[in-house]
Amino acid sequence: METKPVIIIEFLEEKLTPWLLLEIRHASIIYGREYLWITNTPVKYQRLLSRYGYVYSDSVIDLVSNNRINAGDVIVLDPIASKPLEYLDLVRFKFVVIGGILGDHPPQRRTHKYITSKLPSNINARNIGDNQYSIDGSVFYVNYMLINKSMSNYKYVDGVLLKRDDREIYLPFRYPVVNGKPLLTPGLEEYLFTGEIPDYIRKELES
Repeated sequence: METKPVIIIEFLEEKLTPWLLLEIRHASIIYGREYLWITNTPVKYQRLLSRYGYVYSDSVIDLVSNNRINAGDVIVLDPIASKPLEYLDLVRFKFVVIGGILGDHPPQRRTHKYITSKLPSNINARNIGDNQYSIDGSVFYVNYMLINKSMSNYKYVDGVLLKRDDREIYLPFRYPVVNGKPLLTPGLEEYLFTGEIPDYIRKELES
C-alpha cells in the first residue's frame, strides 16, 4: 500500500445535493477510497457516502480537539492562506483537509470561517492558487503534485462555459486541464442541464 496523506473532506453544506455527491464521487476516483475521509457527515448520508471514503460523524475540529488526530499532522487547504502548497508538505503531513463546500462567486472565505479558524491557532494552512477550485479539482491538484513532485507542467483554465442547444451555463471556477480539456466532474454537465444525474452513476448508487 502506497504512502500518501489522507485527504479529509469536511462536509459543510446543509444537504447532500447531486452536485456535491458527484464531486465527492470524483474525488474518490481520483485519489482512492482508501485515502479519503468524509467528516462532519450527517447520519442520513453516511451509508451512501461510505461508497467513496471512510465516513465520520465527527468534524475534523472534533477529531483534532479529542486528539484522535494530531494537529501537527494536519494541513488545511485554505484559499486565503499566505503560503502555497508544496510537494514537501505532502511528504511531511499525514492529513490534507479540504472544505466540502460548493463554491460561491465571489468567494465567501467559508473554509477559513468553518475550519481553519476553529482549529488551533498554529495550524498549518496552504493555498493552491489565487482562484477557487471545486472539491474534486482540489483533490486532483494534490494528486498531481504527489505524482509529479512539482506543478511545473500543470495547466489550468479559469472559467468554463457549457453550451447545450440554446442554453449556456458558466462555471466561474478554476479547472485543471487534462489532455487539452478542462477536467469537469463526471456527470455534472448532464445534471446542470437536465436536473438528473447520468444513468450509469444512478445505477452505481443503487447497486
